[in-house]
Amino acid sequence: MSIFTHTDLRSYALDRRYFAAFLVFQGLMVAGSIFYTELLPALLVVSLLAVLFVTGVLVRPWLILPMIVLTTGLDSTGRLVGEAGKIQGIFHLTGFHLTFGLMIIALAANICLTRRVRFPDFDVKAPLFLFLGSIAVSLTYSPNQPEATVSFMRICALVLFTYMVQIIIDSRQAVSAVLWSMVIFTVSGAVMGTYQVITGQFHLPVKVITALGGNVPRATGTFHNPNIFASFMMSGILPLLAVLLNYKMGRGQRILFALSTVIGVGGLLASFSRSSWVATMIGVMVILWLSGKMRYFFILILASIVFILGLKEFVPFAEYIFERFISIFTLFSQFGSVGRTSSTARIFLIIASLDMFFDHPFLGIGWRAFPHVFSGYAPPGYPHWSYVNEPHTVITMVLGELGIVGFTAFMWFVCRTFFLSIGRFYRMQDSYLRAVAIGMIATFVAFQVNQSFNGDLPNNMFWFCIGMLFAVQRLEATSRKT
Repeated sequence: MSIFTHTDLRSYALDRRYFAAFLVFQGLMVAGSIFYTELLPALLVVSLLAVLFVTGVLVRPWLILPMIVLTTGLDSTGRLVGEAGKIQGIFHLTGFHLTFGLMIIALAANICLTRRVRFPDFDVKAPLFLFLGSIAVSLTYSPNQPEATVSFMRICALVLFTYMVQIIIDSRQAVSAVLWSMVIFTVSGAVMGTYQVITGQFHLPVKVITALGGNVPRATGTFHNPNIFASFMMSGILPLLAVLLNYKMGRGQRILFALSTVIGVGGLLASFSRSSWVATMIGVMVILWLSGKMRYFFILILASIVFILGLKEFVPFAEYIFERFISIFTLFSQFGSVGRTSSTARIFLIIASLDMFFDHPFLGIGWRAFPHVFSGYAPPGYPHWSYVNEPHTVITMVLGELGIVGFTAFMWFVCRTFFLSIGRFYRMQDSYLRAVAIGMIATFVAFQVNQSFNGDLPNNMFWFCIGMLFAVQRLEATSRKT
């Protein structure tokens, strides 16, 4: 009979593993002393932080959410592949793609570790699957391959991304992590955009702006397009403002949220994006409506006018901001003029989309076919020297490229998201989650307004806010049941 018990053998095996780990550590120290460089301490620290972060993400997948917001904000500067060569303009490998991949791995690992078998319902799955199905069918006759296929895969990934966000945001800590990341990255983007306007250093070529009738180049932050940069600012401003107005926070947190909102508005103005200006104003109206504070709307309008007039007198480029804002109301009176080239071109683009729909009313001309066939649909008088050659309106783009089938699916998705979230909102009782839900609903509505002037359907923050909206309302409903 052996003198060692089963417990003794197990302890011996465990000690042996510790000894092996100690030998490996000693070997690494020897190798480090031999190949020591000035970068070695930094590499060790970065490696340790990376290991801790990955370990944390496996246990709490929502830790990846600030990285999602960050990499979304690094649209152009975060591109790793796709800046040149044959794939330019078709596919760009960015930091967001890598973070998205890590998000999938972390969520899958967490599901296995926790043996999770129950998942929240994806409330908009039916309209989205119909929408994706209409795109898939259109790939068979779209004249713009392979861009249409890549775009379809991107939309599929974003739909998956939306549902994953809904799963990952499973606590108030996760919601707070998103809000604080918005504080940091909204301020960072606004500061960068303002700096670009002051110094004249832009990602967007100046010739593009002058071709569109602009007098001053527009800030783009780290984005390739000022309108997308503005929508990123908008998706930070509205949730922070909603929480600021509807939730009692500590004085320090309130000051930080207020400063972030004001600075974010400065970055929004630096983009000179009229569509995002209007969308943000509509979003603010939604916040005041859901907050029961519509009486403050006229005060806000008056304060905004005074603020803009004050900027006009004391801030460089502010006069152009004022003129740009006024041009929203002079579209039809100055239609066709050189200074309104962008607005005029967009009206012609809408007309072309409608003509495409009338020629192919049921299934449309095919996904991403608009730029390919637009030259044959351009109305008389269209400024062909303009750099605007995209539909610039999601609704008419869907109508022209996917016909009545795709249009019905898309409108079903939009309406179901809005009315479902509104119905659930009025049952919410938790003041914090209710305030966040107000911001998410306002952001969703603002994106609908923004996408009526910009064809930016595959916008990460648009799909992110939908997932977060459903997640927040599910969290609140669960807290009421417990």
